[in-house]
Amino acid sequence: MIEIGRVCVKIAGRDAGEIAVVVDVLNDKYVLIDGNVRRRKCNIRHIEPTDKVLKIKKNATTEEILKAMKKAGIEVKKKIKKKEKEAKKQEKPKEKRESKK
Repeated sequence: MIEIGRVCVKIAGRDAGEIAVVVDVLNDKYVLIDGNVRRRKCNIRHIEPTDKVLKIKKNATTEEILKAMKKAGIEVKKKIKKKEKEAKKQEKPKEKRESKK
């Protein structure tokens, strides 16, 4: 049931409730997932497989996975890259609070 391209729902952790795609089967207990979640190793007990399977190759890039999800009609959330986060932080400098004396 767990195979490359299988669309799943993450049921544990901080990404719980998000849609993921199996990118690689590491062994009988762990898979590599990506999609609307962070790309990472995940215990198969923490995902709920759906009946959808996307045609992707083993170890496909995040961009390829997101394209396949859009093509299949699955809602895709925009991922923010580290460089974009840093640029956003630099745009809004923190205001200094006045100290009480």
